[in-house]
Amino acid sequence: MYALLSILEKGTARLEGFSLTASFESGRNALVIVTDFGCLVHEYVECFGQLVFPRPDRCPHCHVLDVMIGHGFYQRKALGQVKVYVLRIKRWHCKACHQTVSLLPSFLLRFRQYLLEVIQSVVVTRFEDEASWAQVSRRCAVEGAPSSRTIRRWCDSLAEHASAWWAAVQQTLAEHNAASPLLDPLGEAAGPRDAPRALLQAALHLLAWAKTRWAELANYGLADRLRFLWHWGAGRGLGRLL
Repeated sequence: MYALLSILEKGTARLEGFSLTASFESGRNALVIVTDFGCLVHEYVECFGQLVFPRPDRCPHCHVLDVMIGHGFYQRKALGQVKVYVLRIKRWHCKACHQTVSLLPSFLLRFRQYLLEVIQSVVVTRFEDEASWAQVSRRCAVEGAPSSRTIRRWCDSLAEHASAWWAAVQQTLAEHNAASPLLDPLGEAAGPRDAPRALLQAALHLLAWAKTRWAELANYGLADRLRFLWHWGAGRGLGRLL
């Protein structure tokens, strides 16, 4: 575990126009491309003019090549622990099928108002620290926000989807990092068995493995594990995380 935590030591986030390969996720009648801009929410706002918005090579709706044109931005609110951010989200329009697609920053989830970092603090406290609901609220809520009802809803949703995501992570580690202790079928080295906690642990191993392969992840650390997991899983069509 010490070696794993050493790999996950985090530096300072970078801008430099960095963006990991964008990922498609379908939902209802719209599509988003979960995109890592190499920055956190405050940098996204402060340095918005310096960001590079990758143009999709093909339309994720009709799959025709070289038909995507800029379609402006829409505004979205994102709730932090003590601050509300108003973000501009990039949209692209397909000249062939006339559908639109948006670039969703990886620090946001679909259908959730709060930043992923706030949600991560809740689910880690509940599932990894095995805190009671009252303890989770005391540790993670500021002046009653997020509410206890919202906290329970996040945890219930992660519990609902964790098994499928955990299986996908294990498959990837088995294919590319067979020495991972997460795959040890014997003893405690295999990690926890309840799906939400197991997924949180697996996300650390997945990120540690990925950091050895992609230099763009050099600044990712413990606080970024769900951001990376969300971006990675969306690109594999895993659907909703929580």
